[in-house]
Amino acid sequence: MGVGGVRGGGGRGRAGGAKGAGAGRVSGTGFSGKVESAGGAGRTEGLVGPSSASGSANVGALGPVDPVTAHALELAMQLKSGQIASKEEATRRLVADILKEKLRMQSRALTSRIADALQDDPRLNQALERLWSKG
Repeated sequence: MGVGGVRGGGGRGRAGGAKGAGAGRVSGTGFSGKVESAGGAGRTEGLVGPSSASGSANVGALGPVDPVTAHALELAMQLKSGQIASKEEATRRLVADILKEKLRMQSRALTSRIADALQDDPRLNQALERLWSKG
């Protein structure tokens, strides 16, 4: 009788498998936790994007979901209409809003340092230019 149990995990010239509790078994949460079978009305949160619209032809017609994005587009419109004097001021307001919304803090020094760093980086400055041109 082999030492490996019923299946004989390593005796008589055969390659032995991994032994131990649950070795080789897939259980718990994994990929199958996100999507169930196609026939059931299961959870599909893995298939739906952040705007909760999956595969729509007119995705651009949906409004921004994130309040920071909505505020950024509002700032872009104010910049274009002349209510905000410069792009630098719009950037400072956007950074201040992000700090307030996401980090629950207000700091003029930190806001100005972040805004200056955003404007000094060419790649981020280009992203800001695209944002301000959308208004």
